[in-house]
Amino acid sequence: MAQSNHDFIERKVGWLIVFTLLTVSIGGLVEIVPLFFQHSTTTPVEGLKPYDPVRLVGRDVYIREGCFNCHSQMIRPFRAETERYGHYSVAGEYVYDHPFQWGSKRTGPDLHRVGGRYSDQWHRIHLINPRDVVPESNMPAFPWLDRPAKSDDIEAKMKALRKVGVPYTDEEIQGARKALEGKTELDALVAYLQGLGTALQAGKAPSAAPAAEAAPAAAPAAAEALGKVFFEVGSSTLPADAAAAVEATAKFLKDKADAKIDVTGYTDKTGDTEKNLELAKERAKAVREALKAAGVAEDRINMKPPVSITGSGDNAEARRVELNPGS
Repeated sequence: MAQSNHDFIERKVGWLIVFTLLTVSIGGLVEIVPLFFQHSTTTPVEGLKPYDPVRLVGRDVYIREGCFNCHSQMIRPFRAETERYGHYSVAGEYVYDHPFQWGSKRTGPDLHRVGGRYSDQWHRIHLINPRDVVPESNMPAFPWLDRPAKSDDIEAKMKALRKVGVPYTDEEIQGARKALEGKTELDALVAYLQGLGTALQAGKAPSAAPAAEAAPAAAPAAAEALGKVFFEVGSSTLPADAAAAVEATAKFLKDKADAKIDVTGYTDKTGDTEKNLELAKERAKAVREALKAAGVAEDRINMKPPVSITGSGDNAEARRVELNPGS
């Protein structure tokens, strides 16, 4: 009897489609519906804030230009991904995203932790002509973004998002247009990119990784670091945004008269190893000179051997100089 029923379904295409859709629907409901009631998927992580008007417009530009077709915003809990991109993505980071930018198809790198890894100027150059900073890039240029950002519908967008749970206040909505005055689409997109993945760093990371992540991220000492300086690809020129890390380190040494600091340059394992290590040394020297200029005595600076990590030059962690309390 069961065989005849099966034979009937296979012979009748209409019934086959109906039962296939029914099976897929039931399976989907069983997997998806419970997620709407789980605390970890419906509660924002500590430190997460709604997009401000500038970043919200930047996100719209990101979607409009199709950036999501080449860049995912979902770091999976696998060692190869966490070493390259940083902490695996957490559902609570996307609570205010409508729609979210998940996905695993990548032509370019994942962008979920790109916030703060590059300077604003690097992003501007990269968007206007990617080959100026990444010669091998096949990313298209977006020179037209250097035009005034659209602001006439920002209040309506924020009100619509508030209806689906984004906690915008009336004051924030009323001041949205003013926040966008003088801003270009390029400014907005850079602001959006610079905020990606920073909530988990500012807030509290989950206490444990899923079972799938057998190893921690590449830089276990990052939590104790006084600061990090991220250099441009192939460059040992001290970036303009290094001042914060240098000032924090100088203050640390001023407050602790007997303390020293370790300066460590990082590089990746691709290409010529000797050249990579030499570049890491030059970057560390540039940071040392900045510390000396900030009033730090040279005998309080420990220059550590460069460290080579898994990854490539497009990973900012492989282009950093890290400042840690010395032993």
